[in-house]
Amino acid sequence: MSQKKPARKRSKAEEICCRKPSQLLMSLLLPLVVVGGYYCPRIGFTVLGLIALFMIIASQRGRFYCGWLCPMGAFHERFLSLVSLHRPILPVFKSSWFRWLLFALMMSLMTFRLFTAWGDPKAIGGVFRSMWILSTGIAIGLGLYFKPRVWCTVCPMGSMQGISSKNTYLLTVEESCVQCKKCQKVCPISTYPGSFKQDEGPGRVPSIECLRCSNCVMNCPKKALSFQ
Repeated sequence: MSQKKPARKRSKAEEICCRKPSQLLMSLLLPLVVVGGYYCPRIGFTVLGLIALFMIIASQRGRFYCGWLCPMGAFHERFLSLVSLHRPILPVFKSSWFRWLLFALMMSLMTFRLFTAWGDPKAIGGVFRSMWILSTGIAIGLGLYFKPRVWCTVCPMGSMQGISSKNTYLLTVEESCVQCKKCQKVCPISTYPGSFKQDEGPGRVPSIECLRCSNCVMNCPKKALSFQ
């Protein structure tokens, strides 16, 4: 009788040190704002502080905040991923027109609600909190079916960072890339760096398509990826 071969274990993707702890710590802000903001609406101003933080970081490191510090992104990647179906992200979510349509709709809604708050600090804090609840609800709904961080491909705040850091700390693809697609498998938003490979000289991944998480860099078998 032929013996059955033992099942081959899937190799776990490597991850840069300190990223997971930083995400777990930042994810605590999500319930703080959503739940705590119900009792103290001014907690909603935490969102405004995070917006200021990621715009400062974006000027030096692009969407680094998205990959390392975003409370919503951290929650989706570390917790929602446990129950997500992990279906492929639809191309429409990565199209420019869809990103900016959602951006316009979300910003218009927030602007209208801030206008109706009439300078009341509690009401303004409540606006930021409710916008975060709305975004989180949509993100969870999408993330349960698609990849957990599908929202990050269309997130208005992520789009702001991407457009403000077009030439900042870009992911570089060297000619040694063999386009094995391992980078795409470990990317939280399914970006495929290998598709930006150039025949002559290094290729660059657009800022808006990269969370600077370094998953692809850590797992590239040819060490063809790096940040410049």
